[in-house]
Amino acid sequence: MNHFYKLFFVLSTSVLMNSCNIINPAEPIPAYIYIDKIELMAIAGEGTSSSKIADAWVYIDEQLIGCFELPVTFPVLQEGVHTLKIRPGIKVNGISATRSPYPFYDFYVQSITLSKGVKQNITPVVKYLTSANFAGMEDFEASTGTILYDSPSGTDTSLYVTTNPNEVFEGVKSGIAYTDATRTLFECVSDPNMLYTLPKNGSPVFLEFNYKANSNFAVGLFCHTVIGSTTTNTVKIKTLDFNASTSWNKAYVYLTPTIGASGNANQFKYFIGMLNSSSSGAIKTFIVNHDYVKLVKH
Repeated sequence: MNHFYKLFFVLSTSVLMNSCNIINPAEPIPAYIYIDKIELMAIAGEGTSSSKIADAWVYIDEQLIGCFELPVTFPVLQEGVHTLKIRPGIKVNGISATRSPYPFYDFYVQSITLSKGVKQNITPVVKYLTSANFAGMEDFEASTGTILYDSPSGTDTSLYVTTNPNEVFEGVKSGIAYTDATRTLFECVSDPNMLYTLPKNGSPVFLEFNYKANSNFAVGLFCHTVIGSTTTNTVKIKTLDFNASTSWNKAYVYLTPTIGASGNANQFKYFIGMLNSSSSGAIKTFIVNHDYVKLVKH
């Protein structure tokens, strides 16, 4: 190979190598953020700090970079000092396909310095928005509460208050009910003397509660049309069926569609109930054991 061809070979190789770098440029090295969980810190008047925050909706400098199921480690391409905002997300009605930021939890905000290849652990603690309105709350600790303990007409078993530490979520008391072969229908309702006025403009309304149950149960609303002091119509609408959960679980029941389907109703009560259809006769079935019921609206 003479000198000319040697030179041509070197130049050609150089061009090809540079072309490859253009086609496949070096990938940037990201920074990383790790979030194990997001905790709620409720203040006086807001009840329990229990939550079931499933997701982190993450923003860098007001730009949404993703919704991440917790716990998570995710990459961030920015470097230097930035504003990190994290909004807590839930599974609406406990359904994985209906993930959404919870409209009553505030953002977690902090300034963060991002460096290539460096992972930072973030431990967000959030609060309820100041605009959250706790329309009703029951923790079963007081001698009287917002849930009607006595069975409504047509049911044959009652809600009781237990102090058994094995059946209490927080505090020293919890609401509990049983059914068996002869007492098959259970239902408790919010106190009829405490009817709730709930927004009918599509604003979010949620019923939060902690529960255990070894049988399925249902949650919904009694929807009353009240004119003056007279109730002219009442409609009962089931919102959601729950599966059994033998360990404590947290529910976020989205009531807004039920309220929207209630016609001219302008006052509401919520109910929790179950029907024992088991064929195992004498076996007593433990059903709803719940605590810290919150009815939250804007």
